[in-house]
Amino acid sequence: MDTIALDADVNDLNKIETTLKSIFLHNQHVEIHIINFNIPHEWFVNINQYVNQFGSKIIDEKIDPNFLGDVQPSFDQIRKILFAYFLIPDLISTDKILYLGSDLIATDSLQSIFKINFDNKMLFAVPDYQNLDQFNSSVMLINNKRWREEKMSSKLIEMSKKQGLANDQSIINEAFKDKIGKLNLSYNYQIGLEKNAYWNNKQVVFDNYNRVPIPRIINYSGDDNPFNLISTGDLRNNWWQYHNLEWSDIVKHYGKFDKSKIRKTEFDAETFIFARVAETKDLELLIQKLPNVRFNIASYTDMSWLLKKLVKYDNVKLHPFVMNPTLDNLISNADFSLDINYLKEDDVTEKIVSQQKPILSFEETKNNNISYDKYYIFANDAQDEMVEAIKK
Repeated sequence: MDTIALDADVNDLNKIETTLKSIFLHNQHVEIHIINFNIPHEWFVNINQYVNQFGSKIIDEKIDPNFLGDVQPSFDQIRKILFAYFLIPDLISTDKILYLGSDLIATDSLQSIFKINFDNKMLFAVPDYQNLDQFNSSVMLINNKRWREEKMSSKLIEMSKKQGLANDQSIINEAFKDKIGKLNLSYNYQIGLEKNAYWNNKQVVFDNYNRVPIPRIINYSGDDNPFNLISTGDLRNNWWQYHNLEWSDIVKHYGKFDKSKIRKTEFDAETFIFARVAETKDLELLIQKLPNVRFNIASYTDMSWLLKKLVKYDNVKLHPFVMNPTLDNLISNADFSLDINYLKEDDVTEKIVSQQKPILSFEETKNNNISYDKYYIFANDAQDEMVEAIKK
């Protein structure tokens, strides 16, 4: 399965969904990782119900919004999310990854690009249509094996701190220099530059356009975009053609669309966890091992990123700033509770006990002040034993 990575935030959903539709219309059996910190997971669940029907999937790659530390972009229009692909080696294990920006569409199969051999190159890209001494960073075939071995995530972030997040493209060109291979111009057809090129006598832009009879990836560069109220550039209709596609039409492109698979997610059981602090023993491991159990995690306060990142799983729902009516319903609807938080909330424990809900804990996190015949304690390394007990 070919692997593609994109980065986006919640404000990009309209554009990113258009990009996805264009990719999937021409490419089957594709795994797409979307690096983000604020896209609701329900969006991923919905689209996966369609793309799973032709052997593809979209993965929610949640990252800490403070991944760059205290560094701020040099210009107001530059967003931190545009640097998130620097984290690809830390997030994705595949050795070869095609990175795509969110302002583009694919117009053909991308299989041929994945057949390229890296040799000694760290990535392949298309020269920037305006600045031929640089490669454009909106489309890059990444040698992720080498990026991982050479710890490029931390190196790129450190470089961006020194440059003040002025431009991710300049960082990529400086970091890799002569280790960038050249892709065919059709893989990054940088449309939308015509107006500025005309008024600034940049004939090189039009020369590059003329060299590409049929673009495979159209990159809507600059500010003159098809999703603006009006635009002067060409190929505006191409973007809207993909934007207006229904997901069911894309499924039908590969076979029969099964409407019954578009439904509310159901679980075999519900569990309740109260998180007074974010540090919780083996929570993510249990979430992964019990995909058919819904994990309702509640807190009286806001939640740190350690908990917020867990929304990338289909079976997790967070309830920060929980109020008593919601808290009572969560406990009432739970089949059991997990006492795996290191700090206890006595009033919550009393509610669970009063409703006679089974409680499972580890030796390390057990409540020594509770005496309850449905309180089950497991050894600290007995995660699988706890999982089997829950399944039974």
